[in-house]
Amino acid sequence: MSIGRWAGFRCFSSAAWLRKGHIPLSASHQMEPEQLDPHHHTRSIFCHGSLLHAVQTANLFHDSKHFVDMPLTHDPDVVLNRWNKLSENGQIDADTLAAFVSEYFDPPGSELECVYPLDYTDKVDSFLSFKSPFKEWAQQIHSKWPVLTRKIKEEVLDRTNRCTLIPLPYPFVVPGGRFRELYYWDSFFTIKGLLASKMYSTARGMILNMKSLIDRFGFIPNGNRVYYLNRSQPPLLTWCVHSYFQSTGDAEFARELLPTLLKELHFFDAYRSIVVDGSTVPLYRFKVDAQGPRPESYREDMHTASNVPEDDRCRLYGDIAAAAESGRDFSSRWASPSQSFQLHNTRTQDFIPVDLNAIICMNLRLIADMYKALDEGENAGQYEIRWQEMKKEMHRLFWSESEGMWFDYDLQSGKRSHRFYDSHLLPLYAECTHEGFQVSRVIDYLTRHSLLGEPGGIPSSTVPSGEQWDFPNAWAPIMWLIIQGLRKSGATDLSEKLAEKWLTRNMNEWRRSGGKMLEKYDVTSLCGRAKATGGEYEVQEGFGWTNGVVLDLLVTYPHLEPTNEKCPCCEMLN
Repeated sequence: MSIGRWAGFRCFSSAAWLRKGHIPLSASHQMEPEQLDPHHHTRSIFCHGSLLHAVQTANLFHDSKHFVDMPLTHDPDVVLNRWNKLSENGQIDADTLAAFVSEYFDPPGSELECVYPLDYTDKVDSFLSFKSPFKEWAQQIHSKWPVLTRKIKEEVLDRTNRCTLIPLPYPFVVPGGRFRELYYWDSFFTIKGLLASKMYSTARGMILNMKSLIDRFGFIPNGNRVYYLNRSQPPLLTWCVHSYFQSTGDAEFARELLPTLLKELHFFDAYRSIVVDGSTVPLYRFKVDAQGPRPESYREDMHTASNVPEDDRCRLYGDIAAAAESGRDFSSRWASPSQSFQLHNTRTQDFIPVDLNAIICMNLRLIADMYKALDEGENAGQYEIRWQEMKKEMHRLFWSESEGMWFDYDLQSGKRSHRFYDSHLLPLYAECTHEGFQVSRVIDYLTRHSLLGEPGGIPSSTVPSGEQWDFPNAWAPIMWLIIQGLRKSGATDLSEKLAEKWLTRNMNEWRRSGGKMLEKYDVTSLCGRAKATGGEYEVQEGFGWTNGVVLDLLVTYPHLEPTNEKCPCCEMLN
């Protein structure tokens, strides 16, 4: 197999794309680190080094993300100098360390402020067509947009080296809870909700924020924090631009953004592509180079790595970060099916995943569609050819004719994984199915494996690993993709039934919790008694992509009413 670039397309220098301004390699040896990277000292505090290690291993905070989101009270070089003097005599006790952090760091989120979106209105007329109680619920969810909208404080803009937050030019919607920044793949589903709420200006600003990140770094990081700059996430900016274009008809905006979309595609061609033996067409995988634990999960990663030999730890750190890049951190998906899953068995980079490739395949088609709409037929034809080639390769590598399902490809074994994950259904929405495909094959697979029987939706997997992206949990973005994918494939009855289940599950939790919208749900419960579990942190509320998915589904299916299906939780109490 070959790894790396796709011939004929521009690549970025691997050492240069992280540097602000894309400084040429030829100049790099003549410059000091802080000239190459304005956040050099900031990284030395929050991304690696003795101070990060001391704070995270001392358990000063329950959540490892807490510390790396704390702004500095002084410039980073001053803090580092004070730290070096304090630590030069050896071990520092917990009280001294806590006092140091209290003096030189402010609380997380203090560099941000809430901002009221200028395009927000109290009522959305189109919601009036929804059936009760969904109609009233949609209005309540709509009212959460001002609560979740942020911008960096003006006084912080002149000293951005004092925090890990990467400034963005426009206000942005955060997921909520511990997630205080813009997250990449979350943003597509949030934008779908903003478009449902007729908040076109805020949606446009979200897209331009992501454009600004590509302009600066050559790609969109996991989130706009410096500690996320070694990884991206599922590349959905093309979907964002196309959805905005469909909703507004703003052709000039699409024309402005197309070069940015190509720049991101070039990044994935250069750094995430792989050509499997027997093919000349590239597919893609999640892949991250890491020299240590993720700063925001430092303590957790160190614990996981303690289970493997020292010379294998950097490989594991990269696989853990690649799982975070996938958006599915963590899941049994990223380990061999033959193993009893433990997090230290994670080997994300050994899999070519169905969902990433479906996303990029759809990106190629949407880019071609936008070029067509702009009467640029030659450019459209170029990307249509790539789209058609990639569809054929996806069919060859992922599709199991005997099972009637797509499966991830395991590079170690040279075979498909043949274990179900909900992300395997993405080719339906991406419309990258093969010639002669029948959606009934997929529905038959789901039926045979009892994946349609849960009252709250389709679970992330059939493996109860204890991780948050496994059974019995389900998440709004993948449920949306499954529902909309079935609808696009002609399975409208099943699509509506799943939408009804998911909306009812979310609304029942909202009622039971006193108005909370959560990042994930246990689909074995319809009433909300059973809570989603797993992961490195407690279930978060807010919640950007959940809200966006609910509003978009209600726009798609305004006639839906809550399901009358009985909940197993309630039956057990009788």
